[in-house]
Amino acid sequence: MIFTRNTPGRGALARLILCLTACAACALGATGASAQHQSVIQLASYYQQLEHQLVSQGRLRQERRIVGIDAETLARNFMVIAMRSEYSLRGGGTAQGGGTSALRRWEQPIRLGVHFGPSVSGPQQQRDLSTVQSVAQRLQRASGHPIRVVGSNPNFHVLILNDEERANARSVLQQIAPGLSRAAQGAILRMRPNTFCMVVAIPGANPADGYQQAIAIVRAEHPPLMRRSCIEEELAQGMGLANDSPEAWPSIFNDDEEFGVLTRHDELLLRMLYHDSLRCGMSAGTVDDYVEALARTVLSTG
Repeated sequence: MIFTRNTPGRGALARLILCLTACAACALGATGASAQHQSVIQLASYYQQLEHQLVSQGRLRQERRIVGIDAETLARNFMVIAMRSEYSLRGGGTAQGGGTSALRRWEQPIRLGVHFGPSVSGPQQQRDLSTVQSVAQRLQRASGHPIRVVGSNPNFHVLILNDEERANARSVLQQIAPGLSRAAQGAILRMRPNTFCMVVAIPGANPADGYQQAIAIVRAEHPPLMRRSCIEEELAQGMGLANDSPEAWPSIFNDDEEFGVLTRHDELLLRMLYHDSLRCGMSAGTVDDYVEALARTVLSTG
């Protein structure tokens, strides 16, 4: 399963982003080592301009506890975000709108391994590692599922790479995930500038076994707010909150970029996903029968 974070898709801000994306794409179309280096510089400038524009529009909000969440809304958003897919892999590529899906989550403990490209400086690596560790702690508190950063034998890889490093990461992908499909590899290697970040989660052969491995891609060119936003959203999506929805509010799982961090709403969705009453492989119809009761339960305890 592939989950991404993309640019907003409507309004004047979207038009500005499309313009900036076109400039970045032109740079990516150049050839040669110097051209690749120049494209990385232009992408960094593009994302800095984008972050500034988003913040000036009141987006990338950092508030987590938003009041006014009710059980009906939480249940509806759970069915859209946890029981549908943002993308599907078929025909050797990716297709948007993967449709309804069985419930997906991890049954085994999540072991996060953070991998940096050579372009990421030592001080930046320390900041990123600290962010991943704090997000892992937040996700564990929200879900009740064990998740920690490890130095060896990870099953959830977080790759922080610049555009050149990502486009040439095939050998890295084959090393850390030998069974990764060609379509999933292609989705990572051919990320466009308007895809901020991405996670590929790999389930076991038996749906009841849950996810066995995941790979998140975070662009090294991102400025601080977008960087943290990508880490928070992709780790959460890699845990099983697989879809985005324009109706989800207040939520990071909405491509309008209003929120740049996981909100209480999102943490409640994780608590529902990992509740003991649910099981991997449950159909959307089965979950829908009592999802509102589950939403009321987690609201009363959270």
